[in-house]
Amino acid sequence: MANDDMPPKNKSDQPERAKLKAAPKPPKDRPFDMWLQKQLHAMYDEIASEPLPSDLLNLIETDEGKSKK
Repeated sequence: MANDDMPPKNKSDQPERAKLKAAPKPPKDRPFDMWLQKQLHAMYDEIASEPLPSDLLNLIETDEGKSKK
């Protein structure tokens, strides 16, 4: 059979596999991350603070009304 070459699965391997899948998160204060955050804020803060256009607000409200029905 094709599965004869495979070692039997051991249930004790499952916790170790879960540990391998959970990669550690990088620290937030790395120099590149700080630089990137600063650059993105410099580029997009002004745009993000602009009000939404009325056409877009109307579309959102229309869609919201349809989804409630």
